[in-house]
Amino acid sequence: MPHSEKIIGRQYEQAKLEKAYRSKRAELIAVYGRRRVGKTYLIRTFFLKKNGLFFQVAGIHKGTAALQL
Repeated sequence: MPHSEKIIGRQYEQAKLEKAYRSKRAELIAVYGRRRVGKTYLIRTFFLKKNGLFFQVAGIHKGTAALQL
């Protein structure tokens, strides 16, 4: 992995992703937190290394529940 893509300080999160990835069961992981802390980057980087598939959902700011569904 190139130096510019190195993830620092996310060992706990990466271990959780790895455990779910290796599970024989279907797994769902909700990733949430403050904006601009690297949540999407963490997930994308993890699954790109695994040649995996991930599904990303984003809400609509001030949208109704019906609109967001």
